[in-house]
Amino acid sequence: MAYPPSPDTLSAVYHQCASSEDTATALRLARLGLQIPTYRHEACLWLGLPHLQAQAQYSAQSSLAFLYLALALEHRQDQALGHALVVRCLQQLGHLPQALAALEAALHRHPTDRNLRQLHAPLLIALTDAGLIAPTALRTRLQRSLPDITDPQELRQVLEQLGALPNPAAADSPLPRVIGTVWHDPVRQQIGGWLIDLAEPSRALEVEIEFQHQGRSTCSRIPAKYPNPLLVQAGYAVSHGGFRVQLPHPIEVLNVRCADGPALIGSPLAALPVFSPPAPPAKRKTPPNKQPVDVLVPVFEGRQTTLDCVDSVIEHAARNRTPHRLIVLDDASPDVELAAALKKRARQGRLKYLRHPANLGFIRNMNRAMALHPERDVVWLNADTRVHGDWLDRLRTAAYSADDVASATPFSNNGELMSFPRMQHAAPMPDAEQHAALDRAAHGLRLAPVVLETGCGFCLYIKRRALDEVGYLDEVELKRGYGEETDWCLRAHAKGWRHVGAVNVFIAHAGGHSFGPEKALRVMQNNAVLRRRHPQADTNFRRYVAADPLAPARQQLDAALNTTTAHPATVWLHQAKDTPLPNAAPTSASSAAPPLSAALWLIADPLGACSSPGTPQRWLQLARHFARQRKRQQPAPLLLLDQDNPWEVQLLATGQVLKRPQLRGLSRSEILAACGTPVAVQLDGAAAPEWFTHLLAAHTPTMHTERA
Repeated sequence: MAYPPSPDTLSAVYHQCASSEDTATALRLARLGLQIPTYRHEACLWLGLPHLQAQAQYSAQSSLAFLYLALALEHRQDQALGHALVVRCLQQLGHLPQALAALEAALHRHPTDRNLRQLHAPLLIALTDAGLIAPTALRTRLQRSLPDITDPQELRQVLEQLGALPNPAAADSPLPRVIGTVWHDPVRQQIGGWLIDLAEPSRALEVEIEFQHQGRSTCSRIPAKYPNPLLVQAGYAVSHGGFRVQLPHPIEVLNVRCADGPALIGSPLAALPVFSPPAPPAKRKTPPNKQPVDVLVPVFEGRQTTLDCVDSVIEHAARNRTPHRLIVLDDASPDVELAAALKKRARQGRLKYLRHPANLGFIRNMNRAMALHPERDVVWLNADTRVHGDWLDRLRTAAYSADDVASATPFSNNGELMSFPRMQHAAPMPDAEQHAALDRAAHGLRLAPVVLETGCGFCLYIKRRALDEVGYLDEVELKRGYGEETDWCLRAHAKGWRHVGAVNVFIAHAGGHSFGPEKALRVMQNNAVLRRRHPQADTNFRRYVAADPLAPARQQLDAALNTTTAHPATVWLHQAKDTPLPNAAPTSASSAAPPLSAALWLIADPLGACSSPGTPQRWLQLARHFARQRKRQQPAPLLLLDQDNPWEVQLLATGQVLKRPQLRGLSRSEILAACGTPVAVQLDGAAAPEWFTHLLAAHTPTMHTERA
């Protein structure tokens, strides 16, 4: 990641010195840049790159490289290569799960960047070699990425790695070498795809297609005789490998495989026509307190999480006066035990169970479910959520708080705009007791709904009148389920509807934390559609986030949970904020001298209103002392500031203090571990520690030795 030299003096002189290999002057300029706010992030880049280059020889440099480059990246999220450098640092440190989390968060922002996408498969391989991902899970993830790959180099990389994986049926033999993908175009009513024999790419293959419709099954074979541009560019088949078939009519289930070989990725598939919404029922006015609701839960995998969700709705059904029906939408789940458990609950009359013979994906699944009862409101409820109390009554009350409200979204630990304690940040899933306490606290505040820019699909109450006017979800242009609720909400906005946050409801939501490049590409494709349809949406969304109308509600809920450390949700709240409890033991004793050989000290004292008198001044004094040592070419640790405080500007201006970076996908503790902070130091107290006084008074080389 190289920023172009700025026309101003410091950047120009730095780049001139760096290009002429005057490293000593370049280093002094970089450290000077740390003291100037307008240069600070660029200076972090200047300092981080040499550490990254040196880390192959000196592993201790990896942590400093990560710290500097992560700080540089904070300021330039648009630089995909910066994300790649941070991922590389994490890999060098051996923090492989964190490297994967950082990479997938970067792919969410830069889904088509070649450097990032080509890091993904090797990182998954490294995690598998380390025993952190099972080989079967690795194979599944690599295979799932194939339909969305558009870069021939990436395709070849993934195919080669798939070909090298062991066969689960026989550990000493490779996997079957024939692999391919199949897709369905519902507008043209066509299926197509590609397949290749990795062991013998020149061999022409045939595709076997099994049609299942209205209880009848037929098979046919066709040659994969058309050249596929992606395979050609990847160096495989030149004259064959691709196929395309025109379907005579909609097919319930299509099984597509290589003739006498494995199924293609994407099979089985439902070759259904584009959804046609039912006509709205005759107009009739149902009082809001009698409006029936379908609670729609789409399920596929995650047995225990799904059953916890379903059981929470069943358990709390009696606490809700809203007439409702729980409908579970099994989207051809491969989990036989999950299907059996859901069928058992259906036989007991606790829910309605619907299963599709082939996977439809979220959008097609939800469209058909919302059309089951055209007179009812609907609630989308993810299978990884958990509800509590009279959640549905409160959610419906928010939706009917005004005639022009189309949807309502509750508070959650993982709910985008409605996330608590921080907007747009996923917090850990609370346990059942913590969730109950969170929901009771939200209910007790008696707060009015807050207008939202868009709702969030993890739990979304939609009024039928709005659904009839706005229409259903787009299953033609939006690929495989991403951004569908944003599109629907923005279409509703255009027709004069509003969306609200039900801040007196709290729904627990686990959320998906790992998605890979296939979903990243889907994000890019669907975001392109949203930008074309709603060109002002990004600007309006940023304005909403900057204004943050939800802040007062979050602050009140935070205050309600912080009344006492005995509150069941207080422990969760501090975990969510990644801060210790108020009565937690200190990180290190202030009486012990920290080792000066450590590259980094974490400032473990609070430096705000609750700090002891004189403590912030001592840290400022120590930072200036270490800065003077560095100018004299003497070793001195950097100081890491962990939280916002009134002394931040003065501390950072010393050039010896850095602010802990924040990276999407990584927690505070994971970032601190990657920064290499073995020493957390406290100066808090009425009197300064003896070592502190001695350190500032000493001016001999002996003061750099480690102390017990």
